[in-house]
Amino acid sequence: MRWKTYDGLVVQRRNRRADAWIAGRIEEIKARHARAGWKDSPLFRGYVAMHDRFSEDKGFPSSCEALIDFILARGAVPRINAFVDTYNTVSAATGVSIGAHDADKLVGSPRLEILQRDVSFVPIGGRGAGTARRGEFAYLDDEGVICRMDVRQCDRTKITETTTRVFVIFQGHESMDTALLQQSIDMLDNALQVQRG
Repeated sequence: MRWKTYDGLVVQRRNRRADAWIAGRIEEIKARHARAGWKDSPLFRGYVAMHDRFSEDKGFPSSCEALIDFILARGAVPRINAFVDTYNTVSAATGVSIGAHDADKLVGSPRLEILQRDVSFVPIGGRGAGTARRGEFAYLDDEGVICRMDVRQCDRTKITETTTRVFVIFQGHESMDTALLQQSIDMLDNALQVQRG
């Protein structure tokens, strides 16, 4: 796992440069995952194995796998805002699970823990409470869960158009080459530079 904070951001609903950058990556993602069986690669099976180790919910895929499924079905990433769309594209392009949080909405320092009890939280897009379960790993701040494992982020720290500082988590697994984590960081850095012009 790696993390990075981005300061001084201007999060726009749409950004022409970001849209052009994303469009180029979408075609690459679709071509790379056109063949059946791509989910059986060690990259994606490693996330499932990690989730199986910590959760009673077996066979739980990574967030990047779900993003790729969405892209293959619809030809685009889910549209949220330029920053979220960009990091989701990086996640799908690299196969690295990425989560991002408004750093100014975090309470205390974020940390990774194995939960000792079930913890309720409000997930992004959720209608009501979600639950991060005992024995699962979760990212927390002093207010509670900010992400259940690497798959379900909380609504409280989501990225909006008022966000100016972002805390980004790049989550790998034990069989992933750490160079891939750095590649995903570099790709996001470059994409954000493109957006700024």
